[in-house]
Amino acid sequence: MDERHLAALLAEHASMHSVPGAALGVLRHGEVATAYHGLADVRTGAPVGPGTRFSLGSLTKPMVATVVARLASSGRLSLEDSVADHVPELRASRWAQNATLRDLLANRSAVPLRSELEFGFDGRTDRDEGALARLVADSGSGERQTAFWSYTNVGWCVLGRAIETATGATWEAAMREQLLDPAGMTGTAFATAADMAERASGHESTPDGAVAVEPLTARAYGPAGTTGIATITDLLSFAALHLEDSSLASLRAVQEDISIHGWLDAWCLGWASFDWGGCPVWGWDGLINGERSVLRLVPKHDAAVVLTTNASSGRAMYRSLFAELTQSLFGIAPPPLRLEPTSASPVDSSHYTGRYAWPDREVRISEQTGGLLIKTDAGTSTMLPIDARTFLVDRDDPDNPTLTFASSDTAGRAHVLYLMLWGLPYLEG
Repeated sequence: MDERHLAALLAEHASMHSVPGAALGVLRHGEVATAYHGLADVRTGAPVGPGTRFSLGSLTKPMVATVVARLASSGRLSLEDSVADHVPELRASRWAQNATLRDLLANRSAVPLRSELEFGFDGRTDRDEGALARLVADSGSGERQTAFWSYTNVGWCVLGRAIETATGATWEAAMREQLLDPAGMTGTAFATAADMAERASGHESTPDGAVAVEPLTARAYGPAGTTGIATITDLLSFAALHLEDSSLASLRAVQEDISIHGWLDAWCLGWASFDWGGCPVWGWDGLINGERSVLRLVPKHDAAVVLTTNASSGRAMYRSLFAELTQSLFGIAPPPLRLEPTSASPVDSSHYTGRYAWPDREVRISEQTGGLLIKTDAGTSTMLPIDARTFLVDRDDPDNPTLTFASSDTAGRAHVLYLMLWGLPYLEG
């Protein structure tokens, strides 16, 4: 817990992965240690320090889950209520009538998945208080998905809208009242606010060095992670809340036994679950334009570790840094990311080939000697098997070097293809 050692370790791994700026925090038995490295923005030369706010990205999602849990504890809603009961824009929607708030938290609500809704940030630039409601209303027009686990941005926006109707406030104001103020998270804000002082800029890694990119600030997608920014000490305060408040432990109960290589071993309610050599760990990651953040809870050791970075290579930095840091602190570490293709028996291509699609997104998997081919709008790539469910696509991608097949039937036929964490259902051969 020596801060000089943390700073040296942080600098070493940031340099290794060409990360311009980063902050690291460790919480153990109530004691906090932090370290800061590099530049918040390569254009201005502003240094990273205790007041620097990094984008939360999807670390917003466990915060939303925390507020929903608190509203349930106070009787203003129940996790077993239907989505339609709490979201007026979706009262006539069949998927919302059938899904519960728990289903949304568990990423199994069968909300219609469409690229223009999941990733339509550029088309949702409105910054007024009705932006969230309009996005949510658009999710009511699609057909209900076949039931399967899938990560979803719009599903978490629906939860944000449920928070609004339960509290009578904007979701940002409700987050502050229900979570940020009680937890003393004064360094957390939303990109819709006027004061954005000491905000880190995201950077994309290029052969010519780190290039600053514009922040993603679509207000409609705020509950999914586009607008939240926070200091490392605030994230440690959030972690401390979950270690100390036993009423929030239910959010760490596994809801879906879904394992996706390099991402999670199971999904709970806003948190992912991980197995680090037999030690249970919980947490989640934030990915947003040129920024990556990681939070891990280790209740067995009454501890948490948080890393925020302003580079697209931040998750590669997480893997090398935490392998060293958490091993020295707790005797555990995240499992190495397996990227070596198997030399075992050939893949039975009939288990995987075919068309996987949403209404506006399509992937085709075809046979190739020694592996498979994946064809998307971006082009065609070779897929080499790592195991029966996991295929290597791009070894150099720090976020998504592999893809995963799941929901196999008794004959071994895969029925869902996961690109990152989003599931595309199998439609035809």
